[in-house]
Amino acid sequence: MSFPSSSWFHQGTDPGTIISLDQPIPSQWKILEKLNEHDFQAGEEIRQYPRVRSYAAAKFLCCDPRNPSRKAFLRVYLQVPIKNTEMQDPKTRSRQATNYTPGELTAHQTFTQKGFSNVPMLLGYKVSTQNESGLVPNGFAIWLAWEIVPGLRLGIDKLTDNYWSLSAVERERVRTAFKEALPQELEKGYEPYVPGLPYLVWHSQTGNLYFIGYFYGKKAERKDLRNIEIGPVFLAMYGLAKPSSDEWGEDDWNGDTTGWKW
Repeated sequence: MSFPSSSWFHQGTDPGTIISLDQPIPSQWKILEKLNEHDFQAGEEIRQYPRVRSYAAAKFLCCDPRNPSRKAFLRVYLQVPIKNTEMQDPKTRSRQATNYTPGELTAHQTFTQKGFSNVPMLLGYKVSTQNESGLVPNGFAIWLAWEIVPGLRLGIDKLTDNYWSLSAVERERVRTAFKEALPQELEKGYEPYVPGLPYLVWHSQTGNLYFIGYFYGKKAERKDLRNIEIGPVFLAMYGLAKPSSDEWGEDDWNGDTTGWKW
């Protein structure tokens, strides 16, 4: 069995493939195109770290086959062989099989259970294992689908953003929604892996601000998650304000926002 280095996803994820999920209720999703792939293949050192997994993850655009206009995102987590064991026979590779719960799935489940609506809704998932012809026979294969939230993504990358093209009044609406929603998010125990405009989606018609980007399922690091004050530092971290200097990032900053752009 050969393993192309360019991609681990060559079977069962072609456009037009119907994916069946079984949790929390059965649902089906038709793959339209692959959007990206991340390779986390590990070496032999993984054996010293029980929590580390050798895997690949791919994100797809999909739709409801019964209602093609209903689009969603789908991610697949697939266990892959440890480096330099790819050509071993299936029985030998199967000894690497293990289980795994992606932080992204746990984050979405937590938000669903706690009724937090400022993130994409988890539409379904499936925790399964690979068959005997898989990359790692009996290794994990995990699928999850989530909604594409409506609105304007406030940032594309570090150089391109939409937030600063909005009117001053609209930016104030965004900041107000942010100050209301972020404490609720942190209280649930999670936050986007990297704070910034690319992880915010603004729906002007309803005034809803959505947090996206839970691929790594980052746990909120702050110890006291109650009565969090969302001030200038948070706004600067997420790109919702432009400081006049770098002093705001220092522990002894005096809080002076003179010259800041809002």
